[in-house]
Amino acid sequence: MKKWFQKFIKNLEEANKKNFGSGRLDCCEINQKSNGSNTKKSK
Repeated sequence: MKKWFQKFIKNLEEANKKNFGSGRLDCCEINQKSNGSNTKKSK
């Protein structure tokens, strides 16, 4: 890979760790954290 692209990916990785931590990046989990909702839809 080109060095500029590797640097870009590394910076993106560090920004994600800073913003989201080292946990799992599940879209539903992140959405619940951002809007404060802890409820789940019932079937």
